[in-house]
Amino acid sequence: MTDAIDPANLRVSNAERERASAILQDALDQGMITIDEYGERSAIAASAKVRGELTVILADLPTALHNGTVALTSPVPVEDERPLELNAGMGNVNQVGKWTVPSRINARCSMGHVKIDFSEAYCPHRDVWLNLECGWGNMKVLVPRGWTVVVEGVSVGTGRFNNKASAHGDPGKPVLHVEGSVSAGDIKIRYVD
Repeated sequence: MTDAIDPANLRVSNAERERASAILQDALDQGMITIDEYGERSAIAASAKVRGELTVILADLPTALHNGTVALTSPVPVEDERPLELNAGMGNVNQVGKWTVPSRINARCSMGHVKIDFSEAYCPHRDVWLNLECGWGNMKVLVPRGWTVVVEGVSVGTGRFNNKASAHGDPGKPVLHVEGSVSAGDIKIRYVD
């Protein structure tokens, strides 16, 4: 059994470094920090390896951090928000159409099928965490162009994991953080056509 990793020690992505830089630029433009502070903090943001480094340079800014990841807008409070649970045993579960995206989604399937389509969804969060656990079935995730998909960690047995939504996203659009595992099934992430 392994110990849980402190979120401050999780590695940061290029997208998170870029968002940190955007927050610092905005803080400079609004007079919240001086040009010297901006220079020092920007250098740290550009070379940051773990989230704790970004936390330190953004902690005193109003748009600092949400769940250990950099947010561009003030985060919607999610402490009391329950995650969306999608469980498909041998059947099908489809989360499609118009729906409100929570900050955390847990999707599981053993031999069934799960489809999560964000194309018509309303997403009030800057960062959304999607945990996918796939046995022998398959999972399909559809995201709008402009969203950033960051694969935080996925383990694969004899199955397949395929992320085709790998282009740089737009700065103001949501970031989907994907984690999970696939045994003998298939997980596909792609843009909405």
